[in-house]
Amino acid sequence: MHWNPGAKMPLMLPVHLICNTSDEEIFENIRINSHNHGDWLRLEKEHGKTALLCGSGPSLSDKLEEIRWSQIKGGVVFALNGAAAYLQSRGITPDYQVIIDARAETAQLVGPAKEHLFASQVHPACFIRQPNARIWHLEVAGIDGLLPQYDRSYCLIGGAASVGNTATCLAFAMGYRRMRCFGYDSCHKDGAGHAFPQPMNDGDPIASVRFNGKDYIASLTMKLQAEKFMDTARTLKAYGCNITVEGSGLLPDMFNAPRDEMAEDEKYRRMWERPEYRKLSPGESLVDKFIEIAQPSGTVIDLGCGTGRAGVRLRDHGIPVVLIDFTDNSRDPDALSLPFLQCDITEHIPLSMPYGFCTDVMEHIPTDRIDAALTNIIKAAERIFFQISTEPDDFGRLIDEPLHLTVRPHAWWREKLLSHGLEIEWEEETPISALFYVRRTQKEPI
Repeated sequence: MHWNPGAKMPLMLPVHLICNTSDEEIFENIRINSHNHGDWLRLEKEHGKTALLCGSGPSLSDKLEEIRWSQIKGGVVFALNGAAAYLQSRGITPDYQVIIDARAETAQLVGPAKEHLFASQVHPACFIRQPNARIWHLEVAGIDGLLPQYDRSYCLIGGAASVGNTATCLAFAMGYRRMRCFGYDSCHKDGAGHAFPQPMNDGDPIASVRFNGKDYIASLTMKLQAEKFMDTARTLKAYGCNITVEGSGLLPDMFNAPRDEMAEDEKYRRMWERPEYRKLSPGESLVDKFIEIAQPSGTVIDLGCGTGRAGVRLRDHGIPVVLIDFTDNSRDPDALSLPFLQCDITEHIPLSMPYGFCTDVMEHIPTDRIDAALTNIIKAAERIFFQISTEPDDFGRLIDEPLHLTVRPHAWWREKLLSHGLEIEWEEETPISALFYVRRTQKEPI
C-alpha cells in the first residue's frame, strides 16, 4: 500500500452497489414476458434426483469429467448463463440453462440445452433466441402488480444476489434436495473471472477480499454472491437439502471452512447479515455521554463501529469521525458515506487521531488478544471512551458461536487499563457494563 507523505490514514472511497438494470426496465421486461409466455414454473414434488449446478467460475474447467460422469449416472445439469455453451463445447449437453440477468446483451449467452429456464425479468431478446423457454418469477417487490391474471399455481423464487444463489432455490422448487455446485468460485484465477471468455463482464470493478487469512481477487458482485450464498444454503439445509460446493475459490472456501477454523471476521460477517443483530447499537445511545465528558475538538475514531449509527450522530453534532470495523458489511446505509477502514484492532490500526470511541467491542475479543488490542488502540488515539459489556451475549445462538469471549467485571477492566499506562479520567459501573474515559500518558504501554 502506498502512503503519501504526511498521510495519517489510507484514502477511502465509499462504493454503492446498484443493479445493472433499472427498476423500470426490469418491470417492463416482466410485464412483456409474463403476458407472452403462459407456462409458468410451479412448485414440484420432492424427488431423489441430484442437481448439478454449473456456474462459470474458472474451476469449472477442472471438474468437467466429474460433471460428465455424474450426469451419466443420473445427475441433472443446470448450466448458468454462458456455462451452457462452454459445457456443450466440452461434450456435455446441459439439461437446463438458467438465465436471470435483465440486460439486453444477456441474449448473447443463450446457449444449447435440452430446456431453458428464463426468469420473467430477462430481456425479451432472450425469448427471441429461445421462444420455447419456460418462464419463472423472481421474488421481486411489487411483482404481483406486474403479472397478468393466471389461473394455475406458480411460485416465486428467492435467493437474490446472483444467478448462482437463485439457481439453488429454483432447483429446490423443482423438487431437488441434493445439489452439487461447480464453478461457484466467486473470484478470479490467473486474471480470469470465468472458465471461458465473457467480454460483457470484463469491465466489472474488482477488489481484494480476505477470508480466513487468504486474499482473493473478486468483482463486487462476486463478493456479494459469496456472502449471500452462505445464508441461502443454510436456509435450504434447514428445509432438508444436501448441498456441496466443489472446486476452489472464495465461495467454496467460505462454504467448506470447518466451523472450528472459522475466522472471527467471518463470524461477524455472518452476524451482521441477521436483521435482529442490527437492532441494538449501544454506541448510539452513548454519544451524548461521550460528548459531555470528552468535549472532543478533533477527529474521533469509532473503533468497532458496527452499524455506524454512533458515527452518524457524531457527524450530526459537527464532529469529524472515521469508522473502523472488523467486517465491511456491518454499517447501515446512512453510515456508508462516512470514512471507513476495515481492520483488525488486535493486529494493527493504521490511524492516529485525538479521540477514540470504543463501545461494545472489547468483550468480543479473545482474552489472550486483549493486551494487543489495547496497545493498538492507545497508539491510535490519545483519549478513548470505552463501554464494555460485563455479561454473556444473547445473539451468538443465532449462528451457534459465542460472541462475548472476555466476560469480566468492572474491576478487572480497570486494572487492565491501568496496566497499559492509561490514566482514568472518568468511570462508571453499571449492572451490565463498565464505562471508562481514559487518556494516554507518557508511560510506555506494555
